[in-house]
Amino acid sequence: MIESAEISRLEIEMLRILSESAEPVGSRMLKRELEKRGIFLNERTVRYHLQLLELRGLVTGHERRGRTITDYGLAELSRALVSKKVGFVITRFLSMAYSVTYDYAADSGMVVTNVSIVDKSFYDKILRIVNDLHLANLLLAPYIKVLDEDEEYQNIVVPEGKIGLFTICDLTVDGVLIRSGIPLFFKYGGLVQVVNGKPLRFINMISYEGTTISPLELFIRSNQTSVLNVVKIGSGVLPVGMREIVAEARERTQKIISTLKEKGWGGVLTLGFPNEPVLGVPVSLDRFGLCMVGGLALAAALLESGAKIETFASYCLVPIEDMKRI
Repeated sequence: MIESAEISRLEIEMLRILSESAEPVGSRMLKRELEKRGIFLNERTVRYHLQLLELRGLVTGHERRGRTITDYGLAELSRALVSKKVGFVITRFLSMAYSVTYDYAADSGMVVTNVSIVDKSFYDKILRIVNDLHLANLLLAPYIKVLDEDEEYQNIVVPEGKIGLFTICDLTVDGVLIRSGIPLFFKYGGLVQVVNGKPLRFINMISYEGTTISPLELFIRSNQTSVLNVVKIGSGVLPVGMREIVAEARERTQKIISTLKEKGWGGVLTLGFPNEPVLGVPVSLDRFGLCMVGGLALAAALLESGAKIETFASYCLVPIEDMKRI
């Protein structure tokens, strides 16, 4: 058995898929399962990584039936899951935000996007929901990109009978603020109760620093939101991210947020005041809170409407010029 090297995120996901199956898994099935987790590889590359895992004793082959994870692989997976992923979310978010080059004055540059794969039959409903969210100030940005079946973009190949949906992630706003010299800190992803159009308080939250998965993605996938109710009757539960910003930067932050709003951007629920709680949550000394509806609000609304949807949060950076303004 070859001594195992540090396990990569890709290898972790491959081992997780194998550990969840009672039967051997082939490269084709593994490729499809990886795509559901936001990892897009061709079958040949999947086979190559399986061979590497087998050489290290983490998986074992069963001729043409596929591979299964070994006891040694299970032990390594258990060790790696926590050590690899604690802090992964906040580090990745910061990396994506720092990579944003969007210039709101010129309306050009790179933005962070979420990607959703949805049944093509929901196309008209998607457009209606996008418009409703935009009118209700719950859509982060008035831009969208739609891929038809069999189209390819940013390593996304849309399956037959599906469409691909690119929407702007709230990390783009973080990137705009950072590029303007405003230091911010990712604090929580949570659920905010809204009553009669007014956001009241966080009813659930997860700290970005301690989680191994995206908090808003978790809340949405577990069906804990009611975005459509907020749109229709003004009351419900929204997926919201909270940041803290140093007190001295509040005026500049407010100016940027106001300018974005004038250009059709939305989603900002609350811009707090220094040292004052925001939506019931205390802030650190000499900071204020900024709460934004997550860019995944559209995915949440589609899920609530009955759509079969696979969503990958903060998937990639794209030029905003490649997107269509609503």
